[in-house]
Amino acid sequence: MMKKYISILIFTCFSGLISTAQVQRTPAKQKTDTLNAAKVSEKNRDSRKEMFRELDLSKEQKIKMKELNQSMKASREAIENDSTLSETEKKAKLKTLRKEQVQKIQALLTEEQKVKFRELKARKDEEGS
Repeated sequence: MMKKYISILIFTCFSGLISTAQVQRTPAKQKTDTLNAAKVSEKNRDSRKEMFRELDLSKEQKIKMKELNQSMKASREAIENDSTLSETEKKAKLKTLRKEQVQKIQALLTEEQKVKFRELKARKDEEGS
């Protein structure tokens, strides 16, 4: 009789250990995609910072540029999180938003900075292609 209780106790403990040892796994591809997206985002941010550093913006231009970037970021997030839009519609709206941002940036720049901005943007586009 005692052996029966010990057997039941061991089985219960063993079952409990097995159930708590299970680990939730995520696909490796998802981790890689997230890591790659973070690297691309960081690279884009760094290249943007370098571009604006090379433009030698005034203090006032830097303030306006920061406000513009915050506004654009909010608009971009609103588009990306809009569940009523299809992926194609989101891409089209984001493309329009980027064009608007470039126009607004150029409106803040002096003529010399506009020339430099176009050169830097062309160089960046060549490197990305």
